[in-house]
Order: sequence, then structure tokens, then C-alpha cells
Amino acid sequence: MALVQNLHKGYLTRMSSSAVRLSEGQFEFSGGVDSSRVPLVASDQVPNGLRQDQLAWLTNGTVRGGGITPRFGFKYLTKMPVTALFQGGFMYDPGNAFPYLMLQVAGRTYQVRVDTDNSIHDVTAAAANSATITQSFFCQGESFMAIQDGTAEPLIWDGTVLRRVSAMGGTAPFMPTGQCMDYSNGRWWVATGRFYTAGDIVGGPSGTAPRRFTDAILHWTENAFLAGGGAFSVPTSAGNIRALAHTANLDTALGQSPMYVFTRKTIYQVTVPASRSTWNAYDPLTTTKDVPLVTVAQRNFGCVAERSIVPINGDLYFQIPGGFVQSLMISTRFFGQPGNTPISNNENRAIQFNDRALLPFASGIELNNRVLQTVLPVTTPVGVAFQGLMPLDFDIISTLEKKLPPAWEGIQLGLDILQVWSGDFGGRTRAFAAVHSRIDDSIEIWELTSDERTDTNATTADNRVTTVIEFPARSMGDLFRLKELDCFELWVDKLYGKVEFTVEWRPDQHPCWQFWATWIECAARNSCEDVDAIFPCPYPAQTYREQYRIPMVLQKPPRRSCENTNGRPFDLGYSFQIRLTIKGWCRVRGAVLHCLPRDTPPFQGIRCIG
Repeated sequence: MALVQNLHKGYLTRMSSSAVRLSEGQFEFSGGVDSSRVPLVASDQVPNGLRQDQLAWLTNGTVRGGGITPRFGFKYLTKMPVTALFQGGFMYDPGNAFPYLMLQVAGRTYQVRVDTDNSIHDVTAAAANSATITQSFFCQGESFMAIQDGTAEPLIWDGTVLRRVSAMGGTAPFMPTGQCMDYSNGRWWVATGRFYTAGDIVGGPSGTAPRRFTDAILHWTENAFLAGGGAFSVPTSAGNIRALAHTANLDTALGQSPMYVFTRKTIYQVTVPASRSTWNAYDPLTTTKDVPLVTVAQRNFGCVAERSIVPINGDLYFQIPGGFVQSLMISTRFFGQPGNTPISNNENRAIQFNDRALLPFASGIELNNRVLQTVLPVTTPVGVAFQGLMPLDFDIISTLEKKLPPAWEGIQLGLDILQVWSGDFGGRTRAFAAVHSRIDDSIEIWELTSDERTDTNATTADNRVTTVIEFPARSMGDLFRLKELDCFELWVDKLYGKVEFTVEWRPDQHPCWQFWATWIECAARNSCEDVDAIFPCPYPAQTYREQYRIPMVLQKPPRRSCENTNGRPFDLGYSFQIRLTIKGWCRVRGAVLHCLPRDTPPFQGIRCIG
């Protein structure tokens, strides 16, 4: 088939002839997304394009296992009794029972029993903090959880009663007022401004016998002697301290694990001996060990929020200015090299829209071998909320075979998240989120499930998740060859319930998607959903398994009028990109695009101006 140019109508007309179909596709997607590259598949003509196992973008989906499935469902649990400023929260671990949430809203502290009946209890009593301070800081040491807001005396929750630290008993001085905290090497560390200081070691003499001296960490008696401790500080140029965190250390030769001090520009590593008596000023003539050692671990990039720090084995993942994600281990490995860059360029499509002024409220968690970091912050009547989550999947590296890098999975949408948490419930990790309601501006508590196929809101269950997949643009191996879009082939399995499919396409660099087709597939989930089932179902429903479909093939897209700016039909181009929207549960196992080669008319693209 050849093409000639119709000068009167301004578009290309098809002429009959024989042609050979060109086909290209992919059946493996475990590489995740990379929106920092051109959406074309890598080739000799596009050496830095997408890999054959990658996608241009993915919304509400996962590539774990090589296919593409929807994210697991979000489940509504309860609503806070007050609609006011959300200041923060923490997953408190009582040690001998399942953990639960402790939240602070407008200065009052609430216990949310996600471990039992999702009930909410106001435990504030007379220990209320300011209702207008935008952010509270939380940290647990032993059985004690501290709450700081930078102005009031710290609050301590011991699993039963919330009190000021001075009401906990024992000898003064107590934990000072501060902001971010960390419990590391048996001591509580507290930061305020550019200074950070350490309290007494657990089991020390400042504790009390009824609490087996674990409450020694609430006291700062060892810090009374400046020569033996005092306050550490960071340089003025580094900015105020934004987070304190520590990593695991499996090398016993190095002693205690280091703690890291995060500022906006720099990360410092602090290694201190367990005995406070050896914290003396360093003298190279007399002292060779057991002295506090502070070194620079990372320049240029600090941390935007202590809530965003997620410990994974011996590494820390966190958000840096701009909302990019950084790995402390990778940054340390490439310290001083040009390659010392963020690891989240794959997510640039979402990160570029971050409001940087709101990033200090970012948070992150680990769930089901994934890191989830909040993205796209907005202001709401109850505080800063994030419209999405960026998932980084580590499942691809969980093997003894060839190690591949973790896979970014685009973005998860559906909730305006104020903060996220995760906890260990008898060996099973569960995750929760405080959410701003778009309906009545209330604060809701949701669970981010690891097994539900649908979302469940306050009134309706079985809300199907909408997944949007942008496949790489396909040139059939030759970007210089004009082609006509012919058909699209989709391979699907794990079909469960009602699933709606919508396919769109766009040629070359066109900014707008063109509708191709939409259809519905149904797979009965139980015997009551059979075509010939009798209603109401007179017998207990028998659960059915997931189904699969033979490859579904879309016929040639409808011929549309020519694109206004270029005068060429939308089904002609040098490359084509497909966008697939799925509402419901299934797994995409493969996608194949078929085109027909066409000759390029003489002088196509040459324009006379004037």
C-alpha cells in the first residue's frame, strides 16, 4: 500500500497495495517505570530509551512478579472525633501486645486502637500542648513514648498514662524541650535548632527500681558535666537539624551503630562510646579511642522531614529537598563522586509538581517489601496532606540470583494522606494512614492493605481500583519508517469480577491521547454471580478462582480527521504509544502493537513560509 498527498484536502490518502505487518511488544514489566527518559524503547536510534521491561508511567498499579496488577485496596477504619489541626502521630509498640496509633490533634493526644476495635480514646487529661503549632515530634525508647512540640515540656506516654516528663518521678534534670528525637545506643537524643544532646543510658542509676531502671532514659543527669557530654552542634551554614536517626551495624569491630544528624544541606555521622565517663575532649597525645566522633556522611543533600526517614536493614531512605528520594548507603558509597545523586529520577513526572515549602510534613514507611514515600503535598483545613504515594519495590532484588535494582512503580492515588505508619502485628506488617476527607474535611484513619482487591470507604465496600498504564512508545525498530497503526493485542489473566478496559493511543510526540476502544469483561467471583444464578442466592456462595482471557485484539482504530497542526491522520506516524485504563482486578501479562509500513511521500514535512 502506498500513500499520496492530497493537496486539496490536506491529508494523506491510502492506496491499495500489499504490506507486511510490523509487530512489537513486551511480556515482562518488572523494571517498573522511568519517567526521566524519553518514552521510546531503547534501540540503536534511541540508546537511552526505556528498557524492554519498563513502562513510561503507572498509576495505582504494581509490576511485582513481572505482570501489571492493580495496587491493593485502601480500607476505611474510623474517623477522629474532632476536626482540627493534625500535628502528627506515632505507632506505639507496648512490647507485650500489638501496636496502636497515638495521634496529636490541636494539642490533644488520642489513642487509636487499630489493634482491636478501631476505637478512639482521648488520653490528654491535663497534659495538652499548643493547638496551633503545626507539627509535633514523636519517638519511643523502651516502653516510653515522648512527644515534643519545641515549646512545651515533653509529654511521656508509658502505655497507660500521659504525663509531663517532670511528673514521671526520679531526679532532675529531665529530658529537655526540643523537636526531633532518636533513641540510639541506649540513650535518647534530642535536637533543637543546631544543637543536639544525649540523656542518661538505659539501666543507669537515675532510673527507678519499679521500672527496672529503664526510666533512666528520661533523665539528663549525665549531661550535667560539660566535659563529659554537653550539647553537640552543627555548623551554622548547614542549617537547623531536621532529623535524628540511626542504622543497624552488623560489624562488631565498629562497636555501636552510628547515629545520623540530618540538616537541610548536610548529614553528619555521630559515633559515641557507651560509657559517658569517656566523653572527654579529644587529645591525640593521650586519647586514642572512646571519644565522640562526628564526621560528614553526606554533603549537598540533607533531609526535608524526619517522618520521611525509612530504615531498611542497614540503610536509610529519605526525601531530600525537592521531594527526591535518597539512600544513605548509596550516597555514602559514592561520596565525593558526580554519581552521588538521588535515586528517584524515575518518578520525576510526579516529583516535579511538589510544593517544596510543604515537604517538611512528608512521611514514609516500609510495607510488604516496599518503601512508600508521600508526594504532591497540598494545604487542607486540617494540615498538609499528600495526594499520592511513590512505591519502590524491593521484591526484584530478593533473590540469590542476579541482583537487579529496585523498581519504582509510579504513583498510588486515592487518598489525601496526612501521615503514614507501619507496625509489626505478630509477624505481619500492617500500614495505616491519617487522611483528610475530601467530603467533610474530617480526619479519617485508613489501612493500606496487602491483600484486598478493592477499596472500602465509610459507606461502600467493593470499590474497584482504577489502574492507568502508559506503555513505551513503539517504533517497530525503525524510527525513520512511516507506519500506519493497525491493531493492538492484550494478554490478561487473574480476571476477577467486572473489569472495564479503555485503550487510547497517540502518534509520535503528540500531547493528546486519542480514544480507540472500551469494553467490559466479567468473571464470576462466586456461584451467585453466575449468568444463570437464581436471586436471591438460595445457597451459600461458592468462591470461584480468577480467570484468564485469550489474547484480546482490537481492530484498526477509527480513522479520524487530520491533526490540525500537521495535516496528517492520527493513525499515521513513526512511533505509537498506548495508554490502557483498567477498572477492576486483573493482571496484564503482555501487550503487542501491530503496524503496517508505509512509504513517506516526497517532500513530506517541507513547508513554504511567506
